[in-house]
Amino acid sequence: MIEKFKEFNISEDEIEKLKNFRSRDGFAIIDGNEFNKMQNYFEQFVVYKNIVPILTDNSSNYWCLYVDGALKGMVCYLSHDELNLEPKFRNISNLIDVIDNNPDVFDFDGFGENVFEFPTTKKIVQFSERSEIIVQLLAELKIEKDEDCMQQLAFSIMALSSNNEIEATIYPFVDDEDMYVQERAIELLGFHKYKPARERLIELKTRAMPNGKYAAKLALAKINSNNSSIDLEN
Repeated sequence: MIEKFKEFNISEDEIEKLKNFRSRDGFAIIDGNEFNKMQNYFEQFVVYKNIVPILTDNSSNYWCLYVDGALKGMVCYLSHDELNLEPKFRNISNLIDVIDNNPDVFDFDGFGENVFEFPTTKKIVQFSERSEIIVQLLAELKIEKDEDCMQQLAFSIMALSSNNEIEATIYPFVDDEDMYVQERAIELLGFHKYKPARERLIELKTRAMPNGKYAAKLALAKINSNNSSIDLEN
């Protein structure tokens, strides 16, 4: 199966990293039959046009590699419960390093949110292309007509955004017409503990779309987490 990945112009270093990876519970290199099955499925939906599966937990969830487009080389997680193809790691090597460094984790949900490269509250270093990728994704979003693709472009833009870009590349999505995009924007305001959004989040507790209302409560709780007490009603 490893040889199959060479068809997608994956670098030799990344191929070698996969070759040396030992599959274990929750993180198994996908076999040829399942790869073909998933590729046949992906071909039915334009939203999957740029990704291929590389690892599976054998419970219908997959780590996928972007093999084309602005996010080429980056890794996302495809859950059977919820579609969110935002990048989680810059490359295969970084994903595998995290798996190897967390031997007691057996699925995606076992990782803490801070192990992922994206989104992150840390300063993003040694990734000069990141800003250019965001610009490219924003340009694609302006002309995209497919609603699922628009949603995933928005998710990826927000995930790649650094703290000092929140006003430009996360905050505007709070007013998005897509309920899930609005929800994710609100979640990330909480993730970044973005205090300037506090008054807006209080408003969104009652005025957001259904998913956004509860997301706003949780975001406020995170922003207020340095206080002695946290009340989801405030």
